[in-house]
Amino acid sequence: MSTSEEYAQRFPALRFVQWTTGETASSAGFGCYRINTHNPDHANALAAALRSGINVVDTAANYGDGSAEELLGKALADATKDGIPRSQLILISKAGYMQGRNYHRAYKKEHQGHAFPHVVKYADGLWHCIHPEFLEDQLTRSLRHINTEYLDVHLLHNPEYFLMNAAQEGIPVGEAREEFYDRIRLAFAHLESEVQTGRIRHYGISSNCFARPSYAADAVSLEECIRIAEDVAGEGHHFRTIQLPFNLLETGAATERNQRGDSASVLETAAANGINVIVNRVLNAITNNSLLRLAEHAYAGTEPPSESDIAALIGDLVAHESVMLRQILPALPYDTQSREELESCLSPGTHLVHHWNTFESIEHWHDVETQYLRPRMNEAIEAIMHHPVQGMEEWIQEFKHKAAAAFKAITHHYAVDAHPRLEAIRSKAVDLLGESFSGMTISQLAFNAPRATDGVTCTLIGARRERYVSEIIELLGTDTPSLSHEDWMRLMEIGELV
Repeated sequence: MSTSEEYAQRFPALRFVQWTTGETASSAGFGCYRINTHNPDHANALAAALRSGINVVDTAANYGDGSAEELLGKALADATKDGIPRSQLILISKAGYMQGRNYHRAYKKEHQGHAFPHVVKYADGLWHCIHPEFLEDQLTRSLRHINTEYLDVHLLHNPEYFLMNAAQEGIPVGEAREEFYDRIRLAFAHLESEVQTGRIRHYGISSNCFARPSYAADAVSLEECIRIAEDVAGEGHHFRTIQLPFNLLETGAATERNQRGDSASVLETAAANGINVIVNRVLNAITNNSLLRLAEHAYAGTEPPSESDIAALIGDLVAHESVMLRQILPALPYDTQSREELESCLSPGTHLVHHWNTFESIEHWHDVETQYLRPRMNEAIEAIMHHPVQGMEEWIQEFKHKAAAAFKAITHHYAVDAHPRLEAIRSKAVDLLGESFSGMTISQLAFNAPRATDGVTCTLIGARRERYVSEIIELLGTDTPSLSHEDWMRLMEIGELV
């Protein structure tokens, strides 16, 4: 009996899946995108998942600039103390991105005259590389962060950046593909050697482009990757896992016939070749070049604040911001440029006063809040606290309170606005799939549909709160009818609603 089987036996009410590589795995995996060591909720959620029946954890070297892997390392140590040994878990990480600390290391190496080979310089601050030298470096760092001797699966992370960059530079598609698969071959040969050293058990690719039409310039062919693996290591190769997006609106994994002369889907090809399939973004659909969150908000169905109420809250915030500009900022030891930057960071109300009702969706507003406004606020507050002056601490506390009130009201507005579309999607999906899905919320349906699909091995979910973990565990204890290619072809009608 493998130890992953022993883990599964602790949870007889939950459904586990036998991977083609022998592991017994939970049908849902804990996704570590946007988790870090700074938020105790994230640590509690991951610990709850491991305690409750989820033994698959997916992370990446660039998630949280390494912080997500470090959090997993702490969770792993705690789990071992709680009687869940490392050998009962299936740990997955990914490598390829040069961002944050990796970017600065790569930039420094280049300027010292010993750059990593085959670097794709896609954008300022965003490079990419799957050369063996970088993969070896990243695996070493991942193992140290996670504090483990091996990874169960190591994935090349979005290698299609090479193809996307080649398209931008006008390189002919055939020429770009030839070089791309040469680089895949080099990476696979290295990963096979890592299997032999015992640092990984298996390897694969995580790509957003496995389900692209075969003619697309950025399409990644699963069958070509399988052929390369067989050339490198024979039928006993260790290329055994892929990961890709799959949700109610991005249906290509099941519906796009882009393999075997456009006669088979990625899911069908993976199943025929013993490839485990992990799907991601089940609640986060990208459609029409924008994100649509397939989950109901707590504010859905409630009475939203009026536009005048929101304007009043923002006005109150702006008035409070002016106190900083008049009384506190001039007393701080900063030059003119630094003061202007701090003023901008500490003026979210001023930024919002004419724009709060112009965002495309709740997802757009959420990104602006969490990726722009709040980080800039927090960074500026941390900076000025090094130079305390009279009234600063009181101002900061009131500033946080007023900003939170304004942000909450804006979120409420967009959440209520999004509800009718989400309900239309849910209703249409139930009509197409039948009574077995009728009692589900949109998020339950969005999670269960991919999980029930023929060929899907594991469904990742980003559960950054314990209550989200509890909801997923409850769903794992329920059965749903399996969904086929034909079912997903019908579900493509949902796309007409967005």
